[in-house]
Amino acid sequence: MLQVANDFAFDSPGVIWKIFFILHYDRTAALRNLATGMEKATLVENYVTHIRNLTEEREALTTDFEKEKEQLKLEVQGLQLQREAQLKEVEEMLDREDLPEIAHSSPSEQIAYLLVERTALLEKLELADPKLESSSHEGSGLPEVHHQGDLKHARQTLEAELQQQRESTQRTRDILTKCHYEELEKEKTLRKCVERDVEEATGRLQMAHQEIRRLTDELDSKRKEQSKLELALESAQQEIKKLEENMSKYKDSDSVDLQKAKERNQSLDKEILALHSRVQTLDSERNEFVELVAKLKEEIRKYQENEKAGLLFPRQNASLEHTMQDKKNKERKCFECEADPNQHSHEMLHKRCQKAIEERECRNAELLYKLQKLEREHEDLVERNEELESILGETQCQTKEEREYFECETERLQRKISSLEAELSKVQKGTSESSQETVKKVQDFQEILKMNQEKMEILESKLSEEREWRQQLVSDLDTAQKGLKARNEELQNSESELMCLYKEIQRAAEDQDFLNATHAVLQRKNSLLKIKPPSGEASPQQQREELQQLRQDFLRIQNLCSSAERELRYERGKSSDLKQHNALLQQENTKVKAELKQVQLKLSESTKMYSSLTGKWEHCQQNIKELELEVRKQTEKTQSQNDLEEQLSQEKARFADAEKMRLELQQNLKDSLQKFSRVEVEKNQLMGKMKEARENEEKLKQHYQEEQQQRKFLDQTIQTLQQQIQFLRDRETLLEQTVVQQQLKIKEHQALLQELEDEKKISDEHLHCQKNRQKLSEQLSALQQEKETQHEKYSEFLNQFDAHVRKYNEKQLHLKAKVRRAKESFVHEVRQRDDTIKQLEHEIEIMRKQLEKGEEFHSQIIAKNETLLRENWKLLDELSVQEEVAKDSKLIITSIQNRVFFLDEENKRLQEGTLRLSQQVSLLERILRNIHSSSVEEITLSVSSGCQLFSKNLPLPPVSSFSAPGLIEPLKSLKASEEPRSEEATGSSKTSLSVSESQCSEAGYLNVASPEGRPGVRGKGKAVS
Repeated sequence: MLQVANDFAFDSPGVIWKIFFILHYDRTAALRNLATGMEKATLVENYVTHIRNLTEEREALTTDFEKEKEQLKLEVQGLQLQREAQLKEVEEMLDREDLPEIAHSSPSEQIAYLLVERTALLEKLELADPKLESSSHEGSGLPEVHHQGDLKHARQTLEAELQQQRESTQRTRDILTKCHYEELEKEKTLRKCVERDVEEATGRLQMAHQEIRRLTDELDSKRKEQSKLELALESAQQEIKKLEENMSKYKDSDSVDLQKAKERNQSLDKEILALHSRVQTLDSERNEFVELVAKLKEEIRKYQENEKAGLLFPRQNASLEHTMQDKKNKERKCFECEADPNQHSHEMLHKRCQKAIEERECRNAELLYKLQKLEREHEDLVERNEELESILGETQCQTKEEREYFECETERLQRKISSLEAELSKVQKGTSESSQETVKKVQDFQEILKMNQEKMEILESKLSEEREWRQQLVSDLDTAQKGLKARNEELQNSESELMCLYKEIQRAAEDQDFLNATHAVLQRKNSLLKIKPPSGEASPQQQREELQQLRQDFLRIQNLCSSAERELRYERGKSSDLKQHNALLQQENTKVKAELKQVQLKLSESTKMYSSLTGKWEHCQQNIKELELEVRKQTEKTQSQNDLEEQLSQEKARFADAEKMRLELQQNLKDSLQKFSRVEVEKNQLMGKMKEARENEEKLKQHYQEEQQQRKFLDQTIQTLQQQIQFLRDRETLLEQTVVQQQLKIKEHQALLQELEDEKKISDEHLHCQKNRQKLSEQLSALQQEKETQHEKYSEFLNQFDAHVRKYNEKQLHLKAKVRRAKESFVHEVRQRDDTIKQLEHEIEIMRKQLEKGEEFHSQIIAKNETLLRENWKLLDELSVQEEVAKDSKLIITSIQNRVFFLDEENKRLQEGTLRLSQQVSLLERILRNIHSSSVEEITLSVSSGCQLFSKNLPLPPVSSFSAPGLIEPLKSLKASEEPRSEEATGSSKTSLSVSESQCSEAGYLNVASPEGRPGVRGKGKAVS
């Protein structure tokens, strides 16, 4: 019976042990999921740091370029102001010298005008020299004839020069008109190209604006969706928290209930064993009493036959009463001695329980405080997660082009996974060989991981080298900028030298004016000499001296002009060299920018490779983890089978292991809480990083707005340039009108010349002819001056036109370069924006996958929690059943106690009858005392191992002085009659155990003293009474 009870008692711990294994497996799975989440969080942090570094570098480069642009703008503005000041000074000087027509022309045109005047003066001087020489060689008698011939000759020469000039002007006009029309056509074509480019740029900008609006709309919709998902996640998290709290409570309550149930079972086992021993003792005592009753009946019969020994009855009665009282006192003392240690043990258990309850309460208070902290941190995490999700919602539009690539990779990885699953199925079918193969595969995967890590290290080294190269490029750019500054300083110095040259040119112009004045004075003197006859030889000598002085002055001025021209050429060469050097520097800058773009593209490619390698690495890690899980599952299955086979023999060791595992679970829970706190800290860091990313995005938006303003400014500059072109065209038309007016004036002058010739024919008088000659000479001089001025104006106009055309071409080229740069910058920024969009979309997909995995994990946790709750309910039901069984056992024990008390009363009645009979038996005192001493020793030994609940016991009956062999024979017959009854009772208890195995183990013991097994006893009691 003890073996059957023990087997039944340890069935429920086996179920508990299975549940404990299931919980342990669930906890390990949750820890693995937490580890994967931590790894993913670290990967996301690394990716975010990489993106942040790239954005910071890009912002630094943009700030440097903006600073350079601002410096160049300031320098250009300073140069423009200096140029305007110089032009104003030149205009003021020309206005002072009565040359307002040249004031608005360029400096090159002004210099050309001065050179033309110098050539005209030289030609006049060369014409005047032979005339003076001829006049000095001829006599005084023929001055008028010579003067008339000279005048005719001069007139013919002037007319021929006029005709040549007219032809040259017509030719130049034709050439200029042709050039002008060709340039206009070129300008029109260039303008059309520029307009097309501008229209294309505007179309692209509109498309970009539309895309931005569309993206903003999508972001708003995704934000709304994410807000809904966040609410769902919050509700799910709250439910998970409640379930976790309930689970913790159930676990605590289950552990407490299990401990209580174990203690109760142990106490009940002890009580049942004591009761069993007590029942055995009572059975033995009852058999003895029955034997004694039979013996007493025989003695009574003999005593009735022998009435002679009636005097000994009082003594015998007194002796029997004394012996019964001694026996009762001994039994009470033994029972009290047994009850005292039991009470002491109960008090010790009560104190230990109070201490354990206090410790549990302290632990619960600490856990509540920790839970409050965790709730606060969780609220902070929820807020930060909301911010992160809003940022992620803004970046969801950047993962369209990378989806195909990742889908291909996922398909390939799925194929690999399917192949691995097939291999795993094969591995599951195999036994030890399959486990070895899986170990080999794990080693191969670890080697692959090592290779991937080495590749990652190589890529990181390459990235560091590229960063160093980028820093070198930045230093080279700084040096180039310093060189540009030095060149700008040289340009400023050259401009100051040009100012000095302009001043010298002004001085030369003043000298030229002085020469013109002297030339006019000489012409007047010439005219006076022609009018008046020469008085002597002194006048030509003076004229020669004056001419020599004039030649010397002219040579001096010519030398000054040549030196000024040389300096101007030298300065022009310097300026051309500087322009070439600036062009080379610009080309170098463009090359450096192209190299920077290439480096950025390489960096983007390397980041993509890095992300793909990390994805592969993660996938390999997941596969390895899955393989390890399967290997662990197989090992756990084998272990579970071995454990199930050895469960009956090692249940005590399992309980000890269970307690150790409980302690380990507590430690693991603490570790998981620490890991959870670390995860929260890392999430906080991620939130800070995402805030920084948001600030970077705001900076990018500001930069984009500034670029839009710059584009507007470029559009305004294009409009101003178009206005300037229109102004130049109007000026060209005005200049053409002035040329036509000058031609009309020339025609009028020709008509006047014809009228003068008619007047010469009419006038015969010499004085009138001389006057006419004087007038004609004056008119011719005026016409020559006008012609020279017109020629100079025409040359100035041509020079101005050439300068304007050059400027216009330069401006057009500059505009084209600016538009090209703007296009390149716009395309580069659009590419960068697309790259960032793609990267953010990739991150969003990763986060979505993580969210999906988290939701799946939450659903799994919920399902597991439901299963655990069901198991907890089952355990609670089993505990309630056990409690009911314990109550039933207590009721049975109380019924047994009542029956025992009833038997005690019957025994008392029998004792009273035996006392009455013992009064007649006096000869058996010595024999009864001996039997009493031996029976008392046996009872003390049996009672020492009995129960602690009974406080009274029946004494042994008195025995008369019969002979020993007469007593032993009926005792043997009674034992032989009682043995089949006890066997029947044990058989009934066994059948009750086999039928109801779900009841507690105490029921098998209690069935021994059931009322069904005691009908004979009651009958015998009645018969005896």
